[in-house]
Amino acid sequence: MRNKGRKTLYAAAVLVAAVLLLVLTVRTGHRDDGTVSIDPAVVRELAEKDRAILRTGITAAFPEWVRSWKSRDAMFNPSVLQREGIEVINSTLITRENEVHVPLDDESLRPLVSPDGTKYLELAGGSEEGEPDSELTLVDAARSERQRLLFYGPSVRFDDVAWVDAETVVVVGAGSDEGIPLTGSGQPLIWIFHLQQQLVSTYSVSAR
Repeated sequence: MRNKGRKTLYAAAVLVAAVLLLVLTVRTGHRDDGTVSIDPAVVRELAEKDRAILRTGITAAFPEWVRSWKSRDAMFNPSVLQREGIEVINSTLITRENEVHVPLDDESLRPLVSPDGTKYLELAGGSEEGEPDSELTLVDAARSERQRLLFYGPSVRFDDVAWVDAETVVVVGAGSDEGIPLTGSGQPLIWIFHLQQQLVSTYSVSAR
């Protein structure tokens, strides 16, 4: 009876551990776990491209966003933001679709269409929609795919998105320092996606 009881306790412990692992996987499933090795040469190459974007591309693509931050801090300059990290885009968050529509005829949505006309960005949530969560999805007509590129809860807000070229996407927004729900202006955040390499870099004013 004693051995049987020990086996029952052991089985219960294994079950609890499995459930906790499943919960952790679900909670972190929107981001890569960071275990994938990235070629340092690729990291350096993309860092140089990112710097060029931060120096001139952000102000050119998002003038209102930059002016908004300058109204809070006259010294604000996107070029001084530092990279928090570079991650692999989660390739498991891809769904196939039979019909994919790229809104080439809608002028209001044209900035969300890639320069080559084969991809389309969907930016959901944020302050304008009154949604607590923010999500960025890439729609690829050539591959008939939808891929979630980025997702955050209420501690982060996406303000705008733009294409730099056919393989590079930039998102600007804000986040709270403590990871709590964003209620004010927060701190500026910039994400730069390199779709060909399936990598994303995050830039902030307080990168560690």
